[in-house]
Amino acid sequence: MKRLSTYIPSLIISIALVLLTICSMGIIIIDINVNAKRTITLSEKKDIAAKTVPQLERKFKDLSGASGIPAETYTNALNEEYIQSVINIYINEGYNALKSGKKLSPEIPENAEMNKSIDDFFNKAADETGYEKNEDFYKKLENTKENAYKLISEECDIYKFSALEKHGVLKPASKVYKMRPLLTFASIGGVILLTFFLIFFNRKEKKTIFYWTGITAIIAGAIGMLPSIYLLSTKYFNAFSIKQPQIFTAYTGGMFKLTEAFMAASIAVCAAGIAMIVLYAVLINQKTDPEMTEKTPSEPESNKK
Repeated sequence: MKRLSTYIPSLIISIALVLLTICSMGIIIIDINVNAKRTITLSEKKDIAAKTVPQLERKFKDLSGASGIPAETYTNALNEEYIQSVINIYINEGYNALKSGKKLSPEIPENAEMNKSIDDFFNKAADETGYEKNEDFYKKLENTKENAYKLISEECDIYKFSALEKHGVLKPASKVYKMRPLLTFASIGGVILLTFFLIFFNRKEKKTIFYWTGITAIIAGAIGMLPSIYLLSTKYFNAFSIKQPQIFTAYTGGMFKLTEAFMAASIAVCAAGIAMIVLYAVLINQKTDPEMTEKTPSEPESNKK
């Protein structure tokens, strides 16, 4: 390990391996966690549907001042189960758009109870005022339902996929998202390749491979742990200025989850590095002192009786 022809290449490769290991951890964590199934599970765990219902109640209450339709006409039919189903649809469609690069096209399920409540309100109002149920009546009825579903969609699109598409962000993001498997394969392959280079340069003293890989893993793990500990201990993401509670929870919950996963991976890598250094120390100390292997000299003749 002290020979410059071995030491310098090993040092350069180790520095590159540290950087690539950190990148690999990040790419793998994103590949594993950033998908529809895990995002839906997180939204359910964070009770985002329960946070969305009060927001909708407030929105429909504000709307009632202009439309004259009581908020209860809509909100009495909006339970957490229905809201979660709409949230799930937007998450699934958002990821489908990322995977395919196609336009976002969510189909919001009909809420039969809300439809009936709106129908009853319009019919009762028309009967009481003598308003003729003509084409304009039914057109206004349908527009009211469409606006209600539009408002529900806006509040249930917790990751704002529609806004990302509107501002031209979703399509470029799709190109990057579709590269996940390739980036994962390339990063893991790069780590393996650099490790083989370390083995090659240290082939004459094989034990040193545990030293170099151990030091590399410890440094990569420590670099990954330090910012993760800071972000989690200071609750950094809670400083985001997002007014809507369901959107705030969705984004901050996702960021905290990714940070926790990255810190766990960093700890595992660091622990593996420590194990390799310990193994290296054990192998070095196994060198037996030649003097200890010699036979004990026989007793001098003068001491014999």
